[in-house]
Amino acid sequence: MYNILIVDDEAEQCEALKIILERRKENIVADICTTLEKAKILCVEKKYDVFLLDMKLDEKDGNEGGLQLGNYIRSIIPYKYTPIIYITSVPEKIQAALSDTGCFRYILKPYTEENINKCLDDVLHSPLVAPETFSFQNFWGGEIRVPECSIIYICPGMNRRLQIYTKDGCYETISYTMEQVENILRYGFFRCHRKYIVNLKCISEYDRSNRLLYIGKEIIPVGRKYKEAFENIWRVL
Repeated sequence: MYNILIVDDEAEQCEALKIILERRKENIVADICTTLEKAKILCVEKKYDVFLLDMKLDEKDGNEGGLQLGNYIRSIIPYKYTPIIYITSVPEKIQAALSDTGCFRYILKPYTEENINKCLDDVLHSPLVAPETFSFQNFWGGEIRVPECSIIYICPGMNRRLQIYTKDGCYETISYTMEQVENILRYGFFRCHRKYIVNLKCISEYDRSNRLLYIGKEIIPVGRKYKEAFENIWRVL
């Protein structure tokens, strides 16, 4: 299932886009919003996979609300790489969207259903949205590939090995250091301790007073230096 937020100050445009998106073959849930402030609230109340934004949203004194919202979205750590699609009738504004917020695609008005679907085809099958795999070598040199979504957490093991705990079992590798894994598994993962990288979607509970994460039967500490950054993320999960 994909959650998509549509933001346009014209309610009719929002409804039309919602219909187009929700009759695609993928299981899409499209939420609609017509104001900048309401959109900011929705961004932290729910996890979205794609944002579809009208660039001229709530435009005042030449300030385009769509770009403001895009910058706000990028300031939320879990949305650092989430695809943003801008809708605009002014092609000259696209460069600003690309440089300021790193938008993934743009759609020019007037658009057709075909335009929307072609853009969504590209976005939903991009590495930022489509399931990724994590590749590594086991201790005997064989290559292992596991879906990133199946990884629960990663921690150091014995003899410089890393232990990769997944929904299907535990693997060991000497292919990477914790720092390298942290850079590879950026989207949806967080280093909460010098010894732990966790899948944010697997966390069931956070004990703030004791700085402990609960992932199934596992209890994982949150290091002091990681506490503030983690809690900023936890508030929007």
